[in-house]
Amino acid sequence: SNLWPRQPCPALEMAFVPAAPRLASTSQQLASTSARRLPRARISAWPELTSSAVGPAVVGIVASRGRSRRIQRRASSWSALEKKAEATDAGAQILESLSQREAGLAPHTDAKVRYFGTDRAKPRVTLYRDQAAWCPYCQKVWLLLEEKRVDYKVTKVPMRSYGDKPDAFMSKVRNGILPAIEIDGQLMTESLQIMFTLERLFPDPERPMFPSAGALQQEATELLQLERQLFGAWCQYLFRPQMPFMDGSENDFTAALEAVDAALGRSESPFFLPYSYPSIVDMQYVSHMERTVASAMYYKGYDVRNRFPNIDKWLTAYEKLPHYMASKSDYYTHCMDIPPQYGECFSNDNDMAKQARSLIDPEKASLSTLDWKSSIEPPAAHQLEQPEEDFRIEAAMSLIRNQEAVTRFCCRAAGSDVGSWAFGNPTKAKLADPFAKPQKEYLAPVAVVLRCVATALLGGDAGELRSLRSTLEAEENSSQADASTLANCVAYLRDRVGSPRDLSMPAAKLLRAYLGEAVLALKAV
Repeated sequence: SNLWPRQPCPALEMAFVPAAPRLASTSQQLASTSARRLPRARISAWPELTSSAVGPAVVGIVASRGRSRRIQRRASSWSALEKKAEATDAGAQILESLSQREAGLAPHTDAKVRYFGTDRAKPRVTLYRDQAAWCPYCQKVWLLLEEKRVDYKVTKVPMRSYGDKPDAFMSKVRNGILPAIEIDGQLMTESLQIMFTLERLFPDPERPMFPSAGALQQEATELLQLERQLFGAWCQYLFRPQMPFMDGSENDFTAALEAVDAALGRSESPFFLPYSYPSIVDMQYVSHMERTVASAMYYKGYDVRNRFPNIDKWLTAYEKLPHYMASKSDYYTHCMDIPPQYGECFSNDNDMAKQARSLIDPEKASLSTLDWKSSIEPPAAHQLEQPEEDFRIEAAMSLIRNQEAVTRFCCRAAGSDVGSWAFGNPTKAKLADPFAKPQKEYLAPVAVVLRCVATALLGGDAGELRSLRSTLEAEENSSQADASTLANCVAYLRDRVGSPRDLSMPAAKLLRAYLGEAVLALKAV
């Protein structure tokens, strides 16, 4: 787990850890805290204020005691919530996918090994990639291994922007660059070189990943050069301030996208080359195109998928591949992890850009503003066909199965050293807190709030959250907690839910919205 003190954590800090092995129950973990009441000094710091005079900034749960006595009820236990979730059809499917993942038979950010045949010998290949599945260069290599069906092991290493690399890795890779790959004991870096090496060492004449000769090889080479042109135009557009009356960077960006769209339009398949599957050319494009689409919409209000139909068709074809969806981030995750990796992004204030940021940023997330099917960030076709309940249960089960770690994680907001990791250093992710320490006195009340969030997700009813104050009051070790501090703890988690590391895009958005409802309830007078 990356949750323990002094461990480096990713930009949208890692709150969800693999479900197995199980940790101690919440009641066991909180026993020592539960034995004593939270100090009443939470409100008495302002001795001149009575409970009736406390304003929104200083609201103790105790302030509502008289009004809510008649509707008090305790939150469901974690074990009861787990049983309820696992009894659903979606829950049963999630348990099956967890079993497949642990056996190395399904792609996932948490998979430690991947097998494609019947042989379970130690894989020849070890992939060193970033912890959160946000590195675009790691994603290319990951996708190629999946497409070629080469067995491999995974070792996760933090990117520099959100943690220090371990000595064991640095002793192997002196410059610390990711991705790195070890094949039969030989180690190499640089994603494009790695991909060509994998193609050479694990050839499949029936499914070539790059043309071996002739005009098609020349075309593929030119397409790789075009990808670098697009990358350069994206960098100029996103990381340079726009000058008044000068639209050169946007024009160059549009021209590069037009060239890519035209190249895809000439292909007889959905991919760049006339193959029924993606090649090295597609791998080289897709990771940065994914980030280009997200950042152009968020920062500039520029809708790549709507303006370029062949690019949209190509991305739609990719979204039919389970291994691509296992690696695909949502827009918010990308737009938080891009700046520390590449530099400050410059925003436009046109109507579309402002609308995009208002829908994508979780700061104001709630069920009233939630639209996970929005054209601003379109889900994959198969996600649109799934009932919302499936994604709510996905979010609830992730919260339930990792509740001890998530509870401690939330309590960092009430503790110390929050923000110290990135303070004054733009190359470090501002949402990463590898050295933050949780405030243990808030473990019990935060756990109550999270149980209410999980209950609401399972039932699809925010009413559980609107009565959050009375539920907290009914809990013996939570009634004296400061509501404003609790709201900060929940918001801390809300802003750090990442995709694909934690959840799929729809599930991540739903979890952020339900956490947002809890924040609103705790802040209400």
